[in-house]
Amino acid sequence: MSTKETDDTLYFGDVPFTSRLLTGTGKFASRDIIAPMLEASGSELITVALRRVDPNAKEKDILQYIPKLVRILPNTSGARTAEEAVRIARIAREAGCGDFIKIEVITDMKYLLPDNAGTLKPPRSWPRKALSSCPI
Repeated sequence: MSTKETDDTLYFGDVPFTSRLLTGTGKFASRDIIAPMLEASGSELITVALRRVDPNAKEKDILQYIPKLVRILPNTSGARTAEEAVRIARIAREAGCGDFIKIEVITDMKYLLPDNAGTLKPPRSWPRKALSSCPI
């Protein structure tokens, strides 16, 4: 077998991942659990709702609890329409998050269940060439 046939690397764009486990920061009883969970699980990618990031909060900012070797995938959780998700994604890009953003429209705020149809509906304002998106 060639290396290519046995290589099980997952790629999002040109970013490789050896673990296929994607984790998220929502619904933890304590932020102190995030780093041990990532280490125990082997996950290399964690999603973070942009509305939960507050660089001015210092020790309370959720990013302080994520190990530096774990790739952060900002998401648009909290957006209730595709148009709002695009607006949040653009803000994320301007804030330095790059083009690596998880687009999701959430209409169920209790359980954070995505609105699949709303997420997949491309808004007229979607910058097709400006952002890389991958609904997960």
